[in-house]
Amino acid sequence: MRKSVKVRIIIFDILREIHQKNKNFDDSFLYFTQNLNLNDQDKSMIYNVVLNSIRNNLFINRILDNLLQKKTSVKIKILLLCAITQILYLDFKDYAVTNDTVEIGKIKKLNPSLINALLKNVIQSKKLINKKKFNQSSVPLWFIKYLNKNRLDVKEIIKNITDEPSLHLVFKNKNLLRIFQEDHIKTTDLSAFIINRKKVKDLENYEKGNWWVQDLSSMLPIYLSPEIKFKKVLDMCAAPGGKAFQTISLNNEVTLNDISLKRADILRANLKRLKFSNEIQICNALDISEDRKFDIIILDAPCSGVGTLRRNPEILFKKKPPDLEFLTKVQKSLINKASKLLNKNGIIIYMVCSFFYDETKEIKNIFLKENKNFSQHKYKLGSHYKFKKFLDDDGDIFCTPSKYGDYMVDGFYSAKFIKND
Repeated sequence: MRKSVKVRIIIFDILREIHQKNKNFDDSFLYFTQNLNLNDQDKSMIYNVVLNSIRNNLFINRILDNLLQKKTSVKIKILLLCAITQILYLDFKDYAVTNDTVEIGKIKKLNPSLINALLKNVIQSKKLINKKKFNQSSVPLWFIKYLNKNRLDVKEIIKNITDEPSLHLVFKNKNLLRIFQEDHIKTTDLSAFIINRKKVKDLENYEKGNWWVQDLSSMLPIYLSPEIKFKKVLDMCAAPGGKAFQTISLNNEVTLNDISLKRADILRANLKRLKFSNEIQICNALDISEDRKFDIIILDAPCSGVGTLRRNPEILFKKKPPDLEFLTKVQKSLINKASKLLNKNGIIIYMVCSFFYDETKEIKNIFLKENKNFSQHKYKLGSHYKFKKFLDDDGDIFCTPSKYGDYMVDGFYSAKFIKND
């Protein structure tokens, strides 16, 4: 079997597992590649094709609807998805993609003659195909339901989540950004977008630990909270660490907690690279002793992750939607727990990488209704007026996946609460 066929079979297997078994991309990628003799070029191709196939799935569904005359199996559609992605969106050689895909069709018994005919049709029609048009019927119904509930435009959201995410770095201090030599566009005195696409490990001062990767929208809650200095802080769900690193850099005494051993290992590796020495406690945040009190509690709660659809496009590709009922229950439990761990005049910073009402405003409103000893502590822009688009009329940080200048930012939400007794 040709090596290129083997690599494309891995791509097909990863896509099928994500769709059918609701697996995350990172887990599937690791599972199907870890014990194989693959070089960096092979892994890069797999990574690139899988993610772009998922990102462009809605557009390719429309193309397939126009070309397929009758109902076709999910397996065949997934195989065609990764092939058409390579032909239309990634400029692989047409004949190489077609030959390998037909071969996979034979191996997997997936109607190779149909696959051959359809791909030839796509190649012949290349210049006529609108690569960025989709049918709303291809968008999962659960997603449309929540967009409508939030009065968000489906077309606008889909348009904004199909581009690759931008790379945004946050630095430990202003001086380290001043001496940074990579081409960049500053967003604050501590952060910048990287202009030229590179692997993170190839960027200047990666090993020195001068900076970390963090989206602009997710850095704003800490950045727009000048009161977080020289305080006793608990980060309840700390991994992979962006907000924790911001907080540590502001000379706070920070306790890091996470429920996941796997995520804690990632956090520990990040701390080591950044030369931070904080310990990590691994436990369910709901079990943290209430005898210990903090001035600030950061709660980056488990959520649907829809704000990160550019980075995690599999959310819309999976057969099953996120379990919002379970997630909102967890969010309510965690924020109520946070309220019991605060000193008087202490502050909770609640945040989620979501723009769904259920995980954002509703959590805030329920919390304030049930906890009369708390009030909202609104975010203020101060001199940072350029971030006006990220602040809503309620004083919350709220944004959908969108653009900031020429660069992409994730959807994000954050609200602050202050304890009054």
